[in-house]
Amino acid sequence: MIRTMRAPTTLRRLARRVVMDRRGSMPILFGIFLLPLIALAGGAIDYGRAIQDRTRINNALDAAVIVAANKAQADDARNLSTATIVANALQAANDSFNSAPNLPPGTKATFTIVPQNRTVTVTGSYTAATATTLLKVTGFKQFPLGGTAVSSLNLSPMVDIYLLIDVSGSMAIGATQADIDKLNNNIGCAFACHDGAPVKNTSYDAFQWAQKNGVTLRINEIDKGITDFVTWLQNQSSASRRLRIAVYSFSTTLTAVVPLTSTLGTASSNLPQAPSTSGDYDGATLFGTLMPSFASAVGTGGDGTTTAKKLVIIATDGVQDPTRTWSSSQPWLRPQVTPFAPADCRKLDRSVSVGVLYAPYLKMTWDWGYMATLGQPSRIGNPGTRFDDIVPQLTACASTPNLFVNAATTPSIGAAFQVIFQNFTQVRLSQ
Repeated sequence: MIRTMRAPTTLRRLARRVVMDRRGSMPILFGIFLLPLIALAGGAIDYGRAIQDRTRINNALDAAVIVAANKAQADDARNLSTATIVANALQAANDSFNSAPNLPPGTKATFTIVPQNRTVTVTGSYTAATATTLLKVTGFKQFPLGGTAVSSLNLSPMVDIYLLIDVSGSMAIGATQADIDKLNNNIGCAFACHDGAPVKNTSYDAFQWAQKNGVTLRINEIDKGITDFVTWLQNQSSASRRLRIAVYSFSTTLTAVVPLTSTLGTASSNLPQAPSTSGDYDGATLFGTLMPSFASAVGTGGDGTTTAKKLVIIATDGVQDPTRTWSSSQPWLRPQVTPFAPADCRKLDRSVSVGVLYAPYLKMTWDWGYMATLGQPSRIGNPGTRFDDIVPQLTACASTPNLFVNAATTPSIGAAFQVIFQNFTQVRLSQ
C-alpha cells in the first residue's frame, strides 16, 4: 500500500488565507502607475510651455532680422560705408531681439549681415531652453529650443547711365529767340558756326563770338544740364556704389568724352564740345550711321542686382543731316535732312532702356535752308512737314513714352535729364 503524506490541516488553512488575501494590492499597483501618470500630465504642461516659449522667440527673431535688413537698406541709401552698414544692422538686430518680452532665461541669438551686390541678407539663429516642472521627477530637466530666420532686401539697383549728346552744327543755334536775333543781327546767321571764319571786325569765329558776347547756344544749355544732372545724381542714395556714367558725343563721328566711371563728377569736368564746322563734311548729324558703334560700346543691360541696368539718354534736336553740301553743291541730299528714325534707336540691345531729351528744333520758316528741308512735306506719310515728324519719331525712339521728354516742358535741361532718370527707375526698376 502506498501512502500519501498530507500537510497538516493548520498549515493548509494558512496557505489558503495568504493566497486569497487582496487587501495590500491596490497601494502597490497605485505606486507602480503613479510615476507614468505624473510624467504624462507634467509632459503635457511642460511641453505646452515650451511651445509658447518657442513661438515668442521665433517672433522675436523674425522681427529682429527684418529690423536689421531695413536698417541696412536705410544706411545704404545714406551712402554709408559697408562696414558701418553691417555694424549698424547688427546692433539693430540685437537691440530688437533683446527687447522682446518674456524670453526664457539664457536665450542667446546670433546674427550675420551679408551685403552682396545690391542685396543685403540678414540671418539670425538662437538657442534656448524651457525648464520643466513636473517632469523633473522623471529626471527630464528642460526642453532645448532653437531656430533660424532669414530676411533679404534688394537695395537701390545698379544703373549705368550713358549720355549720348548731339554736338552737330545745328546744336550751335541760339538757345532762345532773343539769342537767335542777336546772332542774326551781328553775324547774319542763327547758327554760331565754329568754322574759323572771323566775324567782321573781330578775330573770333561765330561760335567764339557768341561765347564772348553772352549768347547762349543750345550746346551751352545741354552742357549746363549735364552739370546740374550730375550734381543731382551725386545726392541720390548710395550713388557712389550703384551709379556709373559715361558721356558720348556725336556729329560726323562718335566720341567717347567720358568712359564709364563711378566718379560721377568726371562728367561735369569733361563736357562735350561743339565740333569744328570749317569744312562741308564737318558738323553733320550721322545718327543712324554711328548707332551700331555706340550700341557696341553700351552692350547689354543687367538685372540691377548682380550687373547694372543700362539707361541711354539721347540729348538732341532730333534731325539727321548728311553733310553741309546739301546747301550748295549737292542739293539732292536735302531729302536726307530728316528726323531720326526709331529703327536706329532699336540698334541698341533690347535690354537697354532708351530715353530721349528733345531740345526743340525751332521752326524757322523765314530761313530758306529750313524751308528746303524740314519745311518740306513729311516723308513718313504724316500730314504736315518733316518738322512736324520730329516729336513723333523721337517719342517712338524712346523705350516707353514717358522716357521721352521735351525740354521745353521742364524748368531746365538738367530737370529734363532728372525726369527721364526718375521715370526709368519707377517704371523699369521696380523691385
